[in-house]
Amino acid sequence: MPRDDLFTNIHKSIRAGLFDLVTTAGATDWSDPTDVDRLACKWKRMHALLVDHTHHEDSHILRILDSHDPTATEAAGAQHHTLDGWLDEMASWVDTIVDDPDPVRGLALYRELALFCADHLIHMHDEETTVMARIWELCTDAEIAATRTAFMATMDPVAPDASLRLMLPAIDPPTRTSLIAGFAATAPRPALEGILAIARDVLDTTEADRLAAAAMGVAV
Repeated sequence: MPRDDLFTNIHKSIRAGLFDLVTTAGATDWSDPTDVDRLACKWKRMHALLVDHTHHEDSHILRILDSHDPTATEAAGAQHHTLDGWLDEMASWVDTIVDDPDPVRGLALYRELALFCADHLIHMHDEETTVMARIWELCTDAEIAATRTAFMATMDPVAPDASLRLMLPAIDPPTRTSLIAGFAATAPRPALEGILAIARDVLDTTEADRLAAAAMGVAV
């Protein structure tokens, strides 16, 4: 059986969100308030997801190696510090441009977002291929499960909805089915119905119906 991966699925959602954000920034008409508002909304959701995700990694996921090999997470922690500072700078920049839209500064913001995305892609790759490999090497499944439970218990109630809207279309069908089956086996019925409603919003009808059927087959 494959072991629990604490990075890849959420990173797929972050990649999808970053790609969409950069594309939207490049296509924004800065003379059109509707276009500017669309970018601002996408930025706000992505900013919140990135801040939340980094906090979970720093507080829980990276900490799993503290008693085994603390040096294995030093690079990832340093990358978080750099990326967080960059994110804060862009947050101020976005607020300024949204309040006073300008196509020249908008183009500069687009390029900066693309650079940030590029650095973030390298960071996530390192976590998935180096940090997670070290976790699997040194940590038990029970430790990994306890870490997942700990960070999920601290999540903002809105955060799972935001990440699922990005994640469900971004992951492969077998993984998507397994994820939904896991929710169906453990989540209260209202929560499961909420997840399936998100699936109907972000997936085509055939796939959403297939997931619903799979979920109801294992729901408790």
